[in-house]
Amino acid sequence: MLNTALTLHSQVGGFVVQARDWRWTQWVVLICAGGCYIPILFTRETYKKTILHRRAKKSGIFERAEEHKTCLQQIRYFATSLLIRPVHMLFTEPIVGFVCLYNGFIFGLMYTFIIALPWVYQTYYDFNTTEVNLSFLGLIIGTVVVPCPLILIDHYFYQPRLRAFNEVSPPGTQYPPEHRLYPAMLASIGLPASLFVFAWTTRPAIHWICPMFFQGMTMLCNLMVYAPANLYMIDAYGPLYGASAAGAAMLSRYTFSAAFPLFALQLYKGLGVGWATSILGFCALLLAPVPFLFFRYGEWLRSRSKYERST
Repeated sequence: MLNTALTLHSQVGGFVVQARDWRWTQWVVLICAGGCYIPILFTRETYKKTILHRRAKKSGIFERAEEHKTCLQQIRYFATSLLIRPVHMLFTEPIVGFVCLYNGFIFGLMYTFIIALPWVYQTYYDFNTTEVNLSFLGLIIGTVVVPCPLILIDHYFYQPRLRAFNEVSPPGTQYPPEHRLYPAMLASIGLPASLFVFAWTTRPAIHWICPMFFQGMTMLCNLMVYAPANLYMIDAYGPLYGASAAGAAMLSRYTFSAAFPLFALQLYKGLGVGWATSILGFCALLLAPVPFLFFRYGEWLRSRSKYERST
């Protein structure tokens, strides 16, 4: 959802500036954000621990221990769960570290495209001000289409194996979270391939629809790695430590997102679209074995984790 919003804002923002002024790009974001928050007001709680606490409190069984904590104890609790533990997991847990590295690169790559694509299509295809607003079309289509392969893989690969596992396993046995990685393993190969094709088909002699198609494929592969990797990490650590792992992932994502735009445009102007995108492709190629290694050695890594899976 965030990726869709970012790419849509990048494209629509150009038309908004032409029709109104730059302030309306922010008003559009605020209006859309307000609309997205309305359904949250009607969303039911799903966190098991919170649901059980509410039931116990309603039944008068006991009061939550947190209600008797001092202000200093509350601050220490939130600092531990929201800051210290995520950072500690980021640097001590291989699963968290490599998932965060991969997802951080994915977000950095997305922001690189957002910064560089207008320059690419202006320079190589002479897009005018109106046409350059369409340079993000491939990113948007890739983002919108990605639920299709994810749903198909889940329906035809993950769910049948999960049902078969539950039929022969004792109740309460955890299904290995490594099976979440089917889409990521497929997309980790497609991501560098899409980047290399985009890099060397972006030239005036080749129609702009070709690089735009592979730009969309890059975004599709991005999200096919991103979503299963996060699900794998949460399944591996459970709801409590999984939340801290997700906090570490958020820290890495936005660190990369802040860093990549600082050099993205200079990289493309200095090396050209071919070699600039190829560098990103080589980085994606180096990260491609990560989901395969987790699928092979994930159980061994989890057995040696300092953070036992929470329930």
